[in-house]
Amino acid sequence: MFVSSTPPDNLSIQEFQKNESIDVEVVQLISTEILPYANFIPKEFVGQIMTMLNKGSIHSQSSSFTEAEIDIRMREEFSKVCFETLLQFSFSNKVTTPQEGYISRMALSVLLKRSQDVLHRYIENERLSGKCPLPRQQVTEIIFVLKAVSTLIDSLKKTQPENVDANTWAQVIALYPTLVECITCSSSEVCSALKEALVPFKDFMHPPASKVQNGES
Repeated sequence: MFVSSTPPDNLSIQEFQKNESIDVEVVQLISTEILPYANFIPKEFVGQIMTMLNKGSIHSQSSSFTEAEIDIRMREEFSKVCFETLLQFSFSNKVTTPQEGYISRMALSVLLKRSQDVLHRYIENERLSGKCPLPRQQVTEIIFVLKAVSTLIDSLKKTQPENVDANTWAQVIALYPTLVECITCSSSEVCSALKEALVPFKDFMHPPASKVQNGES
């Protein structure tokens, strides 16, 4: 399996890029050759895969590289493919067995937890940075997460409510106040992606159901 932790600092840029390329290929292999056959895979093994994809979706860099080399050092492609794989299996339109449904729910739970972590870190880092802009890679990461949230909500709207478990609804709803905290962000790109993620929540907002007492509402 791929290694999602930060590579050794003594790697050259070329070695780092080669390692990342291999990791990306491994994740793509998991996506196309392993997870589609989830109903034949032990749940424990799938759980390990989801855990590694979650860790792999976290951007990492080494402080030993110069400022000009940081973008190369970033495992952006690897992080992106891990996140996309989680998103791919979060809502499966072809769930035919309990095991496949389990994989879908697990991927969704991991993705929602990951999204919540990214949002919280962005909010905290921007608060601490003052007027200084955050690194490009972190802005790219939160934009990617916000677009993933939009995609998930669109998928939820197309899914029968009874097919989504209570824990999933709770995690999705819990994202809303965190998203609202992002409205003061200074990046216009983040604001645009944030708007796309917030607007669909209107479809989950309904007036409270009136209680019927003594045959009268």
